[in-house]
Amino acid sequence: MSALFCSMSGEAPAEPVVSRKTGHVFEKRLITKFIQDSGNCPVTGEPLTEDDLVEIKANAAVKVRPVGGTGVPGMLTMFQDEWDAVIKECFELRKQLLQTRGELSHTLYQHDAACRVIARVVKERDESRQALKDASAAGKFAAALPVPQVQQPAAAAPAAQAMDTENDEGFSEAMKVKMTERSTVLSKNRKKREMAKTLATEEEVGAFSEKSSHTAHLANAILCVALHPTDPNITVTGGADSKVVIFDRAEGKAVKKLSAHGKKITRVAFHPTQPMCISASADKTVRCWDTASGKNTMTFKDHTGEVTGVSVHATGDYIVTASADKTWALYDLTNGKRRAVVADPGVTGGYSAATFHPDGLILGTGTQDSMVRVWDVKTQQNVVTFTGHPGGAVNSLNFSENGYYLVTTGADGCKTWDLRKVAKQGAQAVPVKHLCAGEEAHDAVFDFSGVYVAVAGAGGGIKAFHTKTWSQVLSLGDAHSSAVTGLAFGPDAKMLVSVSKDRNLKSFA
Repeated sequence: MSALFCSMSGEAPAEPVVSRKTGHVFEKRLITKFIQDSGNCPVTGEPLTEDDLVEIKANAAVKVRPVGGTGVPGMLTMFQDEWDAVIKECFELRKQLLQTRGELSHTLYQHDAACRVIARVVKERDESRQALKDASAAGKFAAALPVPQVQQPAAAAPAAQAMDTENDEGFSEAMKVKMTERSTVLSKNRKKREMAKTLATEEEVGAFSEKSSHTAHLANAILCVALHPTDPNITVTGGADSKVVIFDRAEGKAVKKLSAHGKKITRVAFHPTQPMCISASADKTVRCWDTASGKNTMTFKDHTGEVTGVSVHATGDYIVTASADKTWALYDLTNGKRRAVVADPGVTGGYSAATFHPDGLILGTGTQDSMVRVWDVKTQQNVVTFTGHPGGAVNSLNFSENGYYLVTTGADGCKTWDLRKVAKQGAQAVPVKHLCAGEEAHDAVFDFSGVYVAVAGAGGGIKAFHTKTWSQVLSLGDAHSSAVTGLAFGPDAKMLVSVSKDRNLKSFA
């Protein structure tokens, strides 16, 4: 007679029972417990009750031993098989543990984000209720609708009072929808994007040396630079001579010299898709230029102080400008209209820099009194304010393309901030890394991958760091004979362009 084995444990049963429905043999105590828990057959899944079980008469004095376990070699094989089964089960359990941990982490992140959204919505709801209550009491509901931050405060920002906000086009719902849709697409594509295999290695960046040097502005210092989005040989620079120069490094000559500003150029930028560049100047104006013809296509003259920042929105339809008059403004490039001017009473120093986040839904600004502010573009609300560089102005600020980090420069060096931590820390935000501490830095930029960050020093040197380890991978102590004022990485971080007060435009590779 062949031995009986339990269909659940695989062992010889002490009290064997057989199912009338399926014919499977089980250990009585195991199948009874299983039926009480599930009410089904563990093998076939069919409904099963204790009444369907029939006891099998067996000799209880003789415990059937598997044939393979009757000798030492067989027992060793059996023990090895059991050990392998245990190891396999442990592996599967570890896999499930890691998966569960990942799901828990994702859930906690979503919960944290939801809490922040809820807190903001509750705050806006309370403010709206209070505004409605005040307006109803005064009998002037219609007059209470505008948001104070988008208009000029009467006492807090007197420098901005000369700006005529009545002509603002305003933020339409269509604008907000367009910005949100663009942000969603960019965010989704960013998650799918893999690191480029052609990205320069640390050794390649560390071996950078000067490849070209051109005197782009003959008379005065070069104060800013931007690299063309598709042709890395084309740059646009702005100088203290009030000129904007479009320079072709491959040909070694200026292809366009744009003259219309009355004072030094503070910032320049290329449009990402159109043949256009934008310049900001100390003459209080912002100008848009056709890069093919060199014509000045649009001019914005709304600021009452030096314009210190300009940035193009991710949609390509809007630009933001920031000024020493303590206001920032949004312009529509499709019609040349001003959409809004923002004068927050909490801003005590004029703006020294401004740039859009890569997704376009938040704006970063730096001020002359060392403060860094992050704004919600759609509501024009200041969501976070913290001290960037105590005792001096924020010289520049730039976001990493992945959207997680912000780098700022000032008299005390270069600081990198994790926006996820800044959102929680608020005014007590601390940088994740302080680079070039004690050395004044004029500019700092990430490459497109976010793996490298380059810092422009006031002493004429350039340094580059790896953002994973924060190790220094490049040091060009004598890159320029005077302060380096602007930097730009080329594609795949295989090239670095710099400008300086020594009037030179240089490339390193």
